[in-house]
Amino acid sequence: MPNKISSTNPLSRFLKSDPHRDFFRVLADSLSDSVLIFSSDCQQLLTVNHSFLLLSGYSRAELELVSPRELFPGDAGNLILGKIQDCLNGPECRLHEASLKTRQGSITLIDLEARPITPSNTGILITARLSSTRIQSKELRSAQEEQLSLLVGIAEDLANREESSLSNALTIAKRLLIASLIGLYRVSSSEPVYIRHGPLSEEFPTQLDMAHLESLQYSSAWSLGQRPEHPLQKAARACGLQALRTAPIGTDTAWVGVLLAGWRDPNEIPEHADSLLNMVAELCHASILMDLETSESLKLQLQIAQLEADFLDQSTVVTDGLLFLDSQLRVRRANPSAAKLLGYHEEELAGLSIQDVLVGPKDILATILDAQGHQREADLPRFTIHRSDGVPFPVHLRVFPRSRGENTELLIVLNDQSEKQAIENQNEALAQRALLGEVAAIFAHEVRNPINNISTGIQLAASRLGEQHPLHQSLERIRSECTRLDQLLSDVLFFARPLELKIEPLNLEDMLTRLIQRWKPRLQQSNVHCHTAFDPSTPLASADPRTLEQVIVNIITNALQAMNEGGTLSFSLAPIQMPQGDMVEIKIADTGPGIPADIIDRVFNPFFTTKKDGTGLGLAISRRILSAHKGHIQVESFPGAGTVFSIHIPACKLENQE
Repeated sequence: MPNKISSTNPLSRFLKSDPHRDFFRVLADSLSDSVLIFSSDCQQLLTVNHSFLLLSGYSRAELELVSPRELFPGDAGNLILGKIQDCLNGPECRLHEASLKTRQGSITLIDLEARPITPSNTGILITARLSSTRIQSKELRSAQEEQLSLLVGIAEDLANREESSLSNALTIAKRLLIASLIGLYRVSSSEPVYIRHGPLSEEFPTQLDMAHLESLQYSSAWSLGQRPEHPLQKAARACGLQALRTAPIGTDTAWVGVLLAGWRDPNEIPEHADSLLNMVAELCHASILMDLETSESLKLQLQIAQLEADFLDQSTVVTDGLLFLDSQLRVRRANPSAAKLLGYHEEELAGLSIQDVLVGPKDILATILDAQGHQREADLPRFTIHRSDGVPFPVHLRVFPRSRGENTELLIVLNDQSEKQAIENQNEALAQRALLGEVAAIFAHEVRNPINNISTGIQLAASRLGEQHPLHQSLERIRSECTRLDQLLSDVLFFARPLELKIEPLNLEDMLTRLIQRWKPRLQQSNVHCHTAFDPSTPLASADPRTLEQVIVNIITNALQAMNEGGTLSFSLAPIQMPQGDMVEIKIADTGPGIPADIIDRVFNPFFTTKKDGTGLGLAISRRILSAHKGHIQVESFPGAGTVFSIHIPACKLENQE
């Protein structure tokens, strides 16, 4: 603006002194918009600010010689100046994309706002800015509105909480960020890893360890040319991305995941990409938290419902009988166990007086009234009641009072003691049997000597009378019975006394070979053929040679007695793996008539025998010996084909075999 304004300049009429003129210049030059002042007839340019100088390319001195028609030339310029001048008689004038001729002669499109300088309309004040600024501002506003709309769409999708909500939200976020790729990693609910979600390419790992996310606790950016150090950055480079940005999902103290977006063209990255990415991450965080809260809420609701169901149906899941009594001591409800225990149907018990339900030798009413009146528990450890059919049985009866307002209801718990009493009776019987065994052992020991003396005397009398004497056969029968009684007493003593085993590594093949060789004459005499099958890899057994030989001899004896018309006796030896560990298996099979199916389960019972002269203790002693070895014996029989006894003995450990 010129320092001196002529008296003919209209501006001098409203800027009357230098301080006002200087103030106007400073004020106008501080504006970013261009400011022009035309004369009221639009024939003269009175002044401009610094922004217009930059816009037009003129200096202040040059503009003093330039008229408005030169700035807005031609017919279009005349139309523009006419509309500007019309503002003196009407509202403000607004023009878009007016053609302004610059000092270089080029045309620049500008937007104008013109208003008269009141009150005397001495001039027209014009503010101008580039039309491109308005267009850019409009485009920016439109882009912001679109971004806001997309953010609202993301929020709405996430708020739906449907299975596809997160995928739909990520699709919208991809449009929002103009990204080539977008996805997230979300913490797993079952293990400490982060699971991939969204349309990420296969180059990205399906899950990340927690250690991999420590470097992503803050927003990060990577672009092509930088060294990819993180697995996500390496994956981004592998799938052709030139830029990757991440934003944490969650708080500094509670991460739930990480959001990532990638671009193949860095020029497409929005100006506020980081802010937008963080906003989407916050929305995802809110959605994940809502999902977690919803999930926890559902779990709590299910737990509450389950607890309520358990409380209501608690009586149906316990094995004890439960009777719920009202204040009048009538059965309000009974669980299935109580109904079964007492011999009723559940609906039959409802409404019955407790006196009619718990019937026994002793009156239960006094105990129940005491518990109800004094609000204390009652306990009867062993109480006998009768079922509906009159059968007595023992129970452990407990009474629990439950106050409901002024009334006191009762819960009676019945625990069936029948099995416990049966076990006690069995233990008592076993104790008596043990005592009887001790008495039998003492008896056998005391009787054995007199029987031996009788047998010796009989032998002496028979030898003196001679075989031709009429009493000789009677004496021989007496001597034979004495021998049988002596064997029976020997077996009783062996069965009753504690076993004293001397366990040592034993070569079963050598032992069986010696036994077979010893029995060979008797086998030939009985027309029994012997067959063996010994596995050379069989390890040494951990056994007592004396008692184990007794077991095998007993089985051989039984087999020969079963094959009275001859047959085949087979021995096999092999290692076997069993739940108890490494074992050695001995199988002894005969071709006798077999053991009937109705008695095979009793062959190991003491004193059970099908032989006229048998004691019934041979197999019982054999099983006891093998049990003491931590082994076992079992039998299989095939009627008409034969019987197989299988003996299992623990194998020696390797150090013992060496």
